[in-house]
Amino acid sequence: MPIREMLMPVSFDPRDRRMLAFACGLHSQGVRELLVAHVVDSSGQEAPVIIHEVERSRAKLHKMVGELAGQCGMSIEVRVVIGSVFREISALAHETKVDVVCCGTEGKSVVDYLFAGSISEDLALRGDTRTMTVRYDLVPTDEAASRAATQFAERLVVPTDFSASAMRAFLSAFERPAEAIGAVHLVHVTDEDDVGDAEAQLRGLAAMAASEHGVEVVTAVREGEPAQAVFDYVCDVGATGVITGRHGRGAIGKGLLGAVSTRLLQDAPCPVVIQP
Repeated sequence: MPIREMLMPVSFDPRDRRMLAFACGLHSQGVRELLVAHVVDSSGQEAPVIIHEVERSRAKLHKMVGELAGQCGMSIEVRVVIGSVFREISALAHETKVDVVCCGTEGKSVVDYLFAGSISEDLALRGDTRTMTVRYDLVPTDEAASRAATQFAERLVVPTDFSASAMRAFLSAFERPAEAIGAVHLVHVTDEDDVGDAEAQLRGLAAMAASEHGVEVVTAVREGEPAQAVFDYVCDVGATGVITGRHGRGAIGKGLLGAVSTRLLQDAPCPVVIQP
């Protein structure tokens, strides 16, 4: 299914401007409709205060997206909802049937996450809608954000353990305009006993991509601890984007995807898409 509709939650952090520039750059990846949403926390507040905050937030959203008028190349809608961020953004994604939720992230460490939490990581690792995250430090300016989005699929890495989740991630790589895709790197981490089987499955997937999509697929088998091995591969090839499944254990996989997706969310030097 092509990626056309995207939901972006904002908190009125100054960095939201960069994330909107990133979102606009995804026009090159096929995104045509952008829903920008803010969640008003209603806990401990009386109704008049909540109503005032909703109206104030709606005005701020309209101002934010108004600055993008004529520059974005996609239709933009704003929405203000009330409740907890994770629950309301997840519900909004279901209600509107968006193809992807896109958000910025601090790239928190595991310790930071346990103590402070992370809405972006919750959406990516617990939600059931495809999620794209980009670390704020990777896009220090609007121009860098737009460029990161435009270049997302130039060198695209897809880790696989041959599970259903990994296959969905691989197929989703081709759900964008053909001209936006450079090379897709399909990497599997295994041990010496499984190398032959892994290489055969990788060749089959590469042949399918070439015949059905006309896209070059570079295959690689790496050994070692899965999360570190995939991270090293992403860095070695200078990946401009990553698409990974979130869970699954394939016939010869070693439960690769859970640890890999968490590590990439925190440390990858490029935007990351998590495919449930």
